[in-house]
Amino acid sequence: MEPIEASLITLPLALGLGLLFGFSACTLTCLPYLGPVFLASDGGIRQSWRTILPFSLGRLTSYAVFGWLAGYAGHAIDKNITSGSVHWVLGSAAIMVGLALLLRRPSSSSTCRPTANNEQPLVRQQIKPPRLLMPGGLFMLGTSMALTPCAPLGTVLFSAALTASALHGLALGLAFGLGAIALPALIFGIGVAYISSRLREQLRQWSHGVQRLSAALLITIGMVNLLR
Repeated sequence: MEPIEASLITLPLALGLGLLFGFSACTLTCLPYLGPVFLASDGGIRQSWRTILPFSLGRLTSYAVFGWLAGYAGHAIDKNITSGSVHWVLGSAAIMVGLALLLRRPSSSSTCRPTANNEQPLVRQQIKPPRLLMPGGLFMLGTSMALTPCAPLGTVLFSAALTASALHGLALGLAFGLGAIALPALIFGIGVAYISSRLREQLRQWSHGVQRLSAALLITIGMVNLLR
């Protein structure tokens, strides 16, 4: 029997399972991590891809690798994922994103002071976070979100294991991942980004405080996960 024929589910069905998973309450688990990022970031809907893209790529990469490993090894690997490893990855990623927000330069990046003797105004230097701190942390957040076993993912991985084909397992993982990230990308990229932009307008005078509070919240969540 050919590997593809041995699969319990087809690629369109894997995509459908991913879409159903995206509709589930599991999507809400992303809100405590992505919500502060949108609240502290400028740009609204137009710039939401800067957050959604690395986060979604992290999830998609995990699902694809899981499918590939299940097909290559011939057994479902979701049972072998330890909660400790998930908490460490999730905690480290949250701290990285929190530090990126904490060190981020405000939109009004320079302030000038009047000086005597016709000297040039002094520009206050702002600390710039490392270039990869934010996207790298968001990628890790997406990866860790996908590390949490769930029934739809378990079905896909079990089906990939039956095929005993790494390539077909990879295809199943990618199909499931594309479905799983579609709805959250729309919800966060449009809905949450829009609401956050409106909140920032209302809290414009406290924007620096909101940014620091968002950073502190993510760092705290990260520390809690590391200490579990």
